[in-house]
Amino acid sequence: MISLLTATRLELIKTYSRYRTYIGFVTISILVPLIMWLVRKYGFDEMQGNTLNSLENSFVFVGSLVNGLLISYYLMTVLWVHFPFFIVLVGGDIVASESSAGTFRLWLSRPVSRFTVLTSKFLATFIYTSSIVFFLGLCSVGCGILIIGGGDLLVFDKGILILSQEEALLRFLLAYSLAVCVQMVVASLSFLFSTMSNNSVGPIIGTYAIIVVSLILSVLRIDALDGIRPYLFTSYFDVFFAPFADPIPWEEIKFNLSRLGIFIAVFYSLSLISFLRKDICT
Repeated sequence: MISLLTATRLELIKTYSRYRTYIGFVTISILVPLIMWLVRKYGFDEMQGNTLNSLENSFVFVGSLVNGLLISYYLMTVLWVHFPFFIVLVGGDIVASESSAGTFRLWLSRPVSRFTVLTSKFLATFIYTSSIVFFLGLCSVGCGILIIGGGDLLVFDKGILILSQEEALLRFLLAYSLAVCVQMVVASLSFLFSTMSNNSVGPIIGTYAIIVVSLILSVLRIDALDGIRPYLFTSYFDVFFAPFADPIPWEEIKFNLSRLGIFIAVFYSLSLISFLRKDICT
C-alpha cells in the first residue's frame, strides 16, 4: 500500500513540474522589484507627501519615514483580491487536470486508496500555497530593504505606531504566516471545485467569482448584510493585518483563525466526499 508521505512526495513532483505552477513566482519576481525601483526612482517624494499629509500640521519629522518596510506593508493589500489568482491556478487544476486526462484510472488501479490520493493532493496544494505566500513576503521585504532601504515602520492603526526594523520583521513573519491560512481557504475552495470538474477552467473562474462577490458583500456597510457576513470566509481575510496593531489582538487572531480553519475543514471534507463518489471510468 502506497503511504500518504510517498503519495504527497509524488504529487509535489508533479505540481512543481508544471509550468503554470511558476506563473505566480515569475510574476512576483518581476513585479515586486519593479515596484520598489519605481518608488525609489520616481515616487519617493510623492509617497512621502501622501504618508505625512495628515500629520504635517501636528508633528515635525526629520528625515524620511518612507522605506522598504512601508512599501512592503502597502503591498500586502495585494493579498485581498489579486493574489488568490495564483492560488486557484494550481488548486483548481490539481484534480481536474488528471480527471480530464484519465490518469486516475491508472493511478487508482495501484494499491492506493482514494483517501490517500486526494489527501496527498490537498497537502501538495497546502505546500504550494505556503511557498508562494512566503515567497511574496521574502521578495517584498527583501527587495524593499535592498532597493529602498530599511528603517522603522510607520503604521496607522487608531493612531500612529512606529515599529523598529527588528520588531517589524517579526510582525511581517507573523502576518505572512496568517496569510497562509487566508490563502489556504481560497486553495481549498478551488480544490473542492476541482474534484467536481473534469476541466480546470471552471474551478478557476468559479472560485475567483465567489471570492470577488464575497469580498464585495463583506465590505458593503449595509445593515441587511450583517446577518450573512459571519458566514462569508472573506469576512476574516483581514486577519493578516492584525500583527501591525498595538497591542497585537491575539484573541481576535484566534477567533478569525478558528473560523478560517472551519472553512478549510468543510471544503476538504466536501472534496473528499465528492472524490470518493467520483466516476473515474468515463
